Amino acid sequence: MEHQSISLAPAQQPISQHRSAELKDLFTALAKAQAEMQTAELSATNPFFKTRYADLAAIVKASRPALTKHGLSLIQQILSNDDGQTMLHTMLCHNSGQWVESRVRVVPPKNDVQSLGSYITYLRRYSIAALCGIVCCDDDDAESVMGHREMNGRTNSAPKYFAPEAISGVQLQQLETELAQHGDIITLIKDGLKIPTLADMPKEKYQASLNRIRTIKASREMK
Repeated sequence: MEHQSISLAPAQQPISQHRSAELKDLFTALAKAQAEMQTAELSATNPFFKTRYADLAAIVKASRPALTKHGLSLIQQILSNDDGQTMLHTMLCHNSGQWVESRVRVVPPKNDVQSLGSYITYLRRYSIAALCGIVCCDDDDAESVMGHREMNGRTNSAPKYFAPEAISGVQLQQLETELAQHGDIITLIKDGLKIPTLADMPKEKYQASLNRIRTIKASREMK
């Protein structure tokens, strides 16, 4: 008995690693879905800086009803590439079999579980928003998770992520002086910046944090 080869339908034959050969049906459906999508609500708060941003749940809430209505779905997986690098794959799929995919390298700035969870959540919500064209606002919650970002200068190449430079010893001493007998504010700072200790504070956040500390202390003295 002869074995016959099975060929994929045109919509399923990948033209590259990141998309199917045909995209017409997906693009038509996405255009209709985008016309119905709402702006993602600023649903989460950075507790220290008192700023708001759209979290992952808000991104999903703003997009899922319209996507589902028009035969679109999202799949996110964490996989290793051929070089052993960990990647977040986000696929936008249409019920015709057409699909597009984005990939971003997972390189958390810290190795603790809390930082990893925050980092992956950040990547997930931004990958979904970018792929679906969701409009949202964000505060510097992103900076506290991602650190500094640099491109390696090549077109379409993945960004490299680096942990931000921490404050100096003199700056740490200044913070400790300001925060003497204010342990609750220290907790707010660590939660707001997602850092384990004051010594891990990014240098670029020092002045804003110091100003916020003094504002909180002044408001308490007036009561």
